[in-house]
Amino acid sequence: MKWLTLSSKVSRPTRKLRTRTPSRRRRKNIPAPEPGSGKKPAGGPILVLFLLAALVGGIWWYFSRAEMFVVGKIEVENHHAYTPREVIELAGLETGKNIFSLDPEAAREGIIRNRDFRDAQVWKFFPDVIRIEVMEREPRARVLYGQFYTIDDQGVILGPKKSESRRSLPVIRGLRVVDQSSDLYPPEKRDAVLDLLRELENLEIEILIGIEEISVASSDLIELKTEGKIDITLGAGGYGEQLSRLKTVLENLGPELARARAIDLRYSKVPVKFRD
Repeated sequence: MKWLTLSSKVSRPTRKLRTRTPSRRRRKNIPAPEPGSGKKPAGGPILVLFLLAALVGGIWWYFSRAEMFVVGKIEVENHHAYTPREVIELAGLETGKNIFSLDPEAAREGIIRNRDFRDAQVWKFFPDVIRIEVMEREPRARVLYGQFYTIDDQGVILGPKKSESRRSLPVIRGLRVVDQSSDLYPPEKRDAVLDLLRELENLEIEILIGIEEISVASSDLIELKTEGKIDITLGAGGYGEQLSRLKTVLENLGPELARARAIDLRYSKVPVKFRD
């Protein structure tokens, strides 16, 4: 048996000492500023915008009235049938106006509205020069339908100034024209003729032999008549290949070309008929 020894001294429980560590002060709950209390005066940005607008307006007023920006010269390049004055009138331009007030795109549209022009470019050269470069359409053939209509290599019917070409042009038969500004009909024959014209130019056939007439009685057969009264027959399509045969035949015939009456290009072995 174990005995407990009681002591008259009662020991107090020891407290655990807490060491204080530095801590951040708690932030007081600061109320959020009321709306509008921190804004700058409303007049500030408005004043800045007003000053900017006044500055821009002043600059524009100066450039629109300064003598140095008054157009003094309009140059026209690459014109042929049309004079510089005629091109300038089509563009709606004139000297004596402020260069900033002229619209190059509107001037270009005024020029190409005339069907005799394929394209045009208009540039401003500061401080006082306008330059226009035009690309006129060139006569390539004449379509006979009641009267003669001059066309370019894209089939566009040209105006009177271009119809007065000094160049000898082949006459096309078999196409229809409704009026002066319309397209050529029927489309399949028109496309065949235009393809043929392009290949004639690419292969320089007309340097070797002058083409007087192009007849498109049907879309799958084209007949040419030369200045030497030779009848040349082509099948539908493949005009580059057929005209290459013609070029070879013309080179091989030599002096005998004067006696040739008909050449048929539809066959690889080209038959040639001679006059008696």
